[in-house]
Order: sequence, then structure tokens, then C-alpha cells
Amino acid sequence: MAGTFIKAAVRLGQQANSRNLSSVARASVRITDVLIKYPHLNTRHAPVLSPFARSAFYSTSTPGSTKDKVSVHPEPAPIEDLTATLRVGAAGSVAPENSLNTTSAPPPPPPTGVVGKAKDYWRKGKEIVIQCKDGVKLLWVNKRIVKDLKRAQNEEGHQLTRREFQLIYRTDIDIKRLIPFGLVFCLATEYIPLIIIFAPQLIPSTCVTPAQLEGRRKKIHEKRSVMTEKLIRLNRREITKESLANYNSFITIAKKYGEGFDYNMIDREHLASFCKFMGLSGFGPKSMLKKRLDKHMTYLSKDDQLLQKDGIDSLTFAELQLANEERGMRSLEVSKEHLEKSLAYWLKLSLSKDATIPPALMVFSRMFLLHSTFKSDKK
Repeated sequence: MAGTFIKAAVRLGQQANSRNLSSVARASVRITDVLIKYPHLNTRHAPVLSPFARSAFYSTSTPGSTKDKVSVHPEPAPIEDLTATLRVGAAGSVAPENSLNTTSAPPPPPPTGVVGKAKDYWRKGKEIVIQCKDGVKLLWVNKRIVKDLKRAQNEEGHQLTRREFQLIYRTDIDIKRLIPFGLVFCLATEYIPLIIIFAPQLIPSTCVTPAQLEGRRKKIHEKRSVMTEKLIRLNRREITKESLANYNSFITIAKKYGEGFDYNMIDREHLASFCKFMGLSGFGPKSMLKKRLDKHMTYLSKDDQLLQKDGIDSLTFAELQLANEERGMRSLEVSKEHLEKSLAYWLKLSLSKDATIPPALMVFSRMFLLHSTFKSDKK
């Protein structure tokens, strides 16, 4: 549908006369220039920022001022403006007989034979390469936004929202991944599909499609399920799934067994299991595993504070899925209500003032509660 609007708007701009359609053409060209130059910039990728972040990206003045704004990145016209000019019957609209057919074509038959399969693999390979190129372009746009956010935070004391914090965190990680990914892309492009399948941790998040992300989550969930079954089977402490699902019982366990979950008290094998359960690499010596897990849990602690401030209700379904997945909780084949309740229980424990809960105990408890159904804490 976006392609239909773009092509129609370009044709409209070319045919516009100076008396009736000049204003329509100017409004249309602004957005089409952006979409044609960056076709990957759509609502699926666009970060949701606070009013400050948007003004920080599109101007050099402070968020509150409206005078003497010097445009750094001219703000494109909203999509709604473009679609409004293309309404049938409106001045400058596209005639129905000239409109493109938006009916989806039937899927092509599956390829047969060696030649057909080879062509299909070649087509998929080209699509992956184009996907990666668009992802790198989007990463560059995110980098510019993050640069403005960091400058505003340091110079003007801007308080980041959770979405801005997430954008900065993920962009910084993607920039680090871009170095090895760029080398492979330039020197051995034909291996990109294999890397996406077997080493997704090397791919920037902007280069990953929703289908690939869901496949990755399924693999992580399968590994977590196996680890959960093994842990419950071998557990010999006075800890049960029911006791960990209750707040008061959890606090009692934290006070009684808290010292045993200190990083220094955990052997390498269990640290590696904790890292793998949280979606991290389990490779390396104990010191490396400890540092890796501690870094991830520190990030989650900062994110928990921002979640508590902004509210869980402000999260979209995709954001709820990601927040649960990062904390070792189930994110697939569950309702939005389940995601909200499981995240709310995590925040209640993480930010608890009744007891200091070791990060390793939080991970340990998620292993027990992976398949649990959470009840609302509302009274």
C-alpha cells in the first residue's frame, strides 16, 4: 500500500499545475523524498520517542522554544497528509481507473527441480542482502537520533524516557555488532544467510525481520524449557514453584538463601546455565560469565526503574514481549494480560524494599516459573 501512495504521489507532483495543485505537490514530495531514499523507514521500524526526542532530532533549539529554530533534519510531512491528498474525488486525487491494483496476487507455486530451487535460493539470498542494507541505513538514522539524545542529556539535563533509554541501549549494541557484520558483508556476502541462521547474535537488530525474531525466540524458549525441567527434577532445596510465585514466600526465601546466590558462591557450570537461560553466551571462564551476567542484570535494573516510572500500560504488545524475553520469562503464545502480569511481578520483586534479592536468585526463580500463569496483584 505504501508503494501505491509513493508512486501515485510522484505522478501527482509531476502533473500538478501552478494554480490548483502546487501546494499538494510540495506536501507530497517532502514525504516521498524520504520514503524513496529510505524505503525501510516505516511504522514497523520507526522508534516511538517522547516529544523532546522528536524536537531534539529535528531542530537545534530547546524543546520548549518555538522561536528561531534552525532545522538540522527537516521534518517530513506526516503520512496522513499524503494519504489525504490521494483521496478519490479530492482535488488532485488519482482517478480510480489509473489507481494501482492493491489486491494481493496468489502465491507462486513452489519451485521444482534443481534449477527451480537454485533460482529460489538465489532470490532469497538477494532479499536477505537488501534487507541487511536497509537495516544498516536504519541503524545510521538511529545513531544520529541517539547522538542528539546523549547531547541533550549531558548538556541540558534531559531525563530519558524508557523508549529513549531502550533506543540508546540497542543502538550502542548494534554499532558494536556492525564491525564484524560489515567485514563479513563486504568480504563474504554469500555467507550472510548462514550467519543469520547460525549466529544471529552478530547481526544488528535493525537487520532482523519479525519472522526471524520470532524464530529466534522459539529456539530460546525451547532451551529454557529443557533447563527448567532439569532444574525442577534435580532441585533438593526447600524451594517450590508455588513458593516462588508468592511474593511473601519469595521474600522469605531471599532472606534465607540469599547468600547462596551471590555470584562468588556459584560455580562455573551454574553461571553458564544462568547466562544461557537469559539469552547470553555460556562460553568462557567463570570470571567472564560473572561479568556478562552482572552487566545484563545491571541493565535490567535500570530498565526496571524506568518501567516503574513510565508504567507498564504504556508498552505495546511487541515491547511487552521483548521486556519479558529479556528477563527470562515466556513471551510466545501468551496473551497481553499474561505479559503485563508477569512483568508486574518481576518489578515488584526487583524493586522490593522488604529484602535485597540477589540477581542470580531472580534468574533462578524464572527457571521455576517459566510455564506459570501469573495472577493479578490488584486487591
